[in-house]
Amino acid sequence: MNKKSNVLAIGIMFFLFAMISFVTGLQNPMGVIAKAQFGATNLMSQLGNAANFIAYAFMGLPAGFLLKGKGYKFTALTAVAIGFVGVGISYLSGVLESFPVYLLGAFVSGFSMCMLNTVVNPLLNTLGGGGNRGNQLIQLGGSMNSLAATIVPVLVGYLIAGATKASIADVNPALYIAMGIFALAFVIIFFSEIPEPELEAAKAEGAKAQEEIADAKAAIKLLGGKIVEEKSFNLSDGGERNIIIIKKISHVPPKYPRVSAQIAKKPL
Repeated sequence: MNKKSNVLAIGIMFFLFAMISFVTGLQNPMGVIAKAQFGATNLMSQLGNAANFIAYAFMGLPAGFLLKGKGYKFTALTAVAIGFVGVGISYLSGVLESFPVYLLGAFVSGFSMCMLNTVVNPLLNTLGGGGNRGNQLIQLGGSMNSLAATIVPVLVGYLIAGATKASIADVNPALYIAMGIFALAFVIIFFSEIPEPELEAAKAEGAKAQEEIADAKAAIKLLGGKIVEEKSFNLSDGGERNIIIIKKISHVPPKYPRVSAQIAKKPL
């Protein structure tokens, strides 16, 4: 992997670590703002925060399957793209002055945060080469996450200067920051060479199976069999499996089966 690309990718992972807390942390003050702007009840004002976390229940397993089946890069790009869309919808809710659109933005953002939680930790560990260095990078990323959680209420408080009189449009600068980081992250990840250890392991397993089939063809023929069909398919976790259909076309020579000592001395 190109060293410069590696450094950029690690840097953007730190920012994405921060975005998890930043976007999630926006939901509480946004709920107060929605209450003032849309005249929502206390319960309804917290629906945005709830929608953000409810999305985790829907996306947890699919995010894991996506990571195993498509790899780190595809999952990270998808998470970042959904994050951009989710924050963009939140911005539109202020333009349209629509409470349902605000809830939709919070829900879509929750999808992204769930996916980022799934991919950022293992990807940062992989970019760091695993081991102690990988763990150190994850700890640094966690620090960025905590820092963002501290910054959000301060930033929003500065922008609205009184939530009871504020509107969603007042927090647009915070939304612009989030969308900008998501857009930058997408470009950097797209052009970075991301190691894919799980996908590479699955491909190696498939190649190994083909080698075993090639090695076994002579023995199958000798024992009166013939390979009539080979089927390969992918599992939901990204692994590959092979099914070999063998047809019996002749009798097994009388000297077979052999005792174990003969097999060890002269394998087929």
